[in-house]
Amino acid sequence: VRIPASSCGLFGFKPTRARLPDGPYAGEGWAGMAIDGFLSRSVRDTAVMLDACSGADLGAPYWAPPLEQGHAAAISRPPRRLRIGLCDTTLTGAPIHPEVAEAVRATGRLLEAMGHSVEPALPRADVPMMMRAWTDIVAVGTALGIRSALKGRPLTADLVEGVGRGACAHAETLHPTRYLEAVGEIHAFGRQMARFFDDGPDILLTATLAEPPARVGRFNHDTEDYVAYRTGPEGIFAYSPFCAVFNASGQPAASLPLGWSLDGLPIGVHLSAAFGQDELLIALCAEVERAAPWGAKRAQMAG
Repeated sequence: VRIPASSCGLFGFKPTRARLPDGPYAGEGWAGMAIDGFLSRSVRDTAVMLDACSGADLGAPYWAPPLEQGHAAAISRPPRRLRIGLCDTTLTGAPIHPEVAEAVRATGRLLEAMGHSVEPALPRADVPMMMRAWTDIVAVGTALGIRSALKGRPLTADLVEGVGRGACAHAETLHPTRYLEAVGEIHAFGRQMARFFDDGPDILLTATLAEPPARVGRFNHDTEDYVAYRTGPEGIFAYSPFCAVFNASGQPAASLPLGWSLDGLPIGVHLSAAFGQDELLIALCAEVERAAPWGAKRAQMAG
């Protein structure tokens, strides 16, 4: 949700894990890291859709903490003045594209002008461990999906793209105990991120992506090197080092279309909150939208 939102100048909100139902045909996706959601031009539209769809389905293995009043009610009033941690690097401290970093800092200045307290922050969480675990879990999940779809047919290039074949090959190298170990590492990472919000700010402000939107075809699925596709220097995680963090932790997060590159491309700014604090987060998103409306902005068409 947040990656296309950032790339297209839209609002994208990832709710707390299990806020939206996964059933009835699945209990969870990718060990709870796959989350559905909505793309919209306004916080209001997303809030209404979230209220319409929130809640566990019958037999769900777990569910999110209950909401107090709902998303639409939350955006009708501004939140209390919040402590906001600002990180204009990746969560490992690596630099990001300067135009993207400036969009983060500009949003920090906007939030300060709105009366919130903004200070530098960097979670003490083992992001490399999480990304290794993510890569293994997603490989197994991808292999399961592909094998189920093939229904016994061979894993050939005319049926499955390179990255999919590479994911299947990587999954086959993993001992079954590694899968459970990786799930445990994701859980440990979630506890690290929970401590960050428990001890520190109410909201973490970062970029959504490490650079402006990628050109079409940059991440095509021709390669069979699944691990490099995910974690290599030109891979998905280098381009999008923030979103997976909150898929892994289960915490709510949103991409707001607040920045624009010198080439006229949208730059998403990312806000996240503690597990279960969806109403607080979406209320802040609505307050930001009122202070810096984005609905009329459009990227220029090429040619």
